[in-house]
Amino acid sequence: MSWFEIKIKTSEMAVEAVSNILCDVGAGGVMILNPNDPDFHNQSQGKWDYYDPQNITLDFEGVLVTGYLEKENVEDSIDIIKERISHLQEFGLDPGLGEISCEIVDPKDWENEWKKYFKPIRLGEHMVVKPTWETFDAKEDDIIIEIDPGNAFGSGTHETTSMCIEMIEKYMKTTDTVIDVGCGSGILSIAAGLLGAQNVVAVDIDENAVRTAKENLDHNGLTKISDVRHGDLLSVITEKGDLVVANIIAEIIVMLVDDIDKVLKEKAYFIASGIILSRIKMVTDKLESSGFKVLEVIEKGEWAVVVSQK
Repeated sequence: MSWFEIKIKTSEMAVEAVSNILCDVGAGGVMILNPNDPDFHNQSQGKWDYYDPQNITLDFEGVLVTGYLEKENVEDSIDIIKERISHLQEFGLDPGLGEISCEIVDPKDWENEWKKYFKPIRLGEHMVVKPTWETFDAKEDDIIIEIDPGNAFGSGTHETTSMCIEMIEKYMKTTDTVIDVGCGSGILSIAAGLLGAQNVVAVDIDENAVRTAKENLDHNGLTKISDVRHGDLLSVITEKGDLVVANIIAEIIVMLVDDIDKVLKEKAYFIASGIILSRIKMVTDKLESSGFKVLEVIEKGEWAVVVSQK
């Protein structure tokens, strides 16, 4: 068996999709280099960089996504990656250059290399996302999420994740039951739990994500209030939530709206993200036609979060 380093040149818009493609073919995690990340350029005094700007230089306009695969032969995986990237435009996602490079690497050269790009990052008023290997001098009212960004998608550095955390902090009450649809690494469930949610139910269709989310929730001391389930969207949820969050894609959110009533308490909040800017109206139109009141739409980079209530 050999280790292969796969690098993909893509656009900001397609980062999440490309990251998921790499994870689907067996990458244990991804490294994302984005020189234009708005969280980096717009940081105010007192916030912590989650990467060193000296490490973020690319020879093209876009984003570089890197994953590592342990396989006898990587050709089939490369073919799958190329095929799936070729279909991204069908979902309104610009793949950018879409160039793929591959080389054999020594595991000792990469297993800790990606860690140098991740430092603690402050999100919202009190939330700090801290990689597990980093030390951090917290303020008295800081709430620390410890997570390994290499385990599954959702490290806090992507616009959709950070916006969702900020909205959870704004709208959630400590008596709430929170439902996290498409939980990935579990970072949104962890945020809700550490902010004081009474119960958190997380679901993902990917068994690896379910395992990683459980591990991350356990690591953050949230085992007793959390329940992570393997299933498709709402199919394994029987509870009703005070707040439901779904950080997926616009097309799936529109599908979700048709069935979401069954998991919403009266006047519950629905936080939806993973929405590219050109799909905002599609989502808000669907919500409003289904009886939801859109409370706010926040944009960051190429992405948006929509908060609604019914």
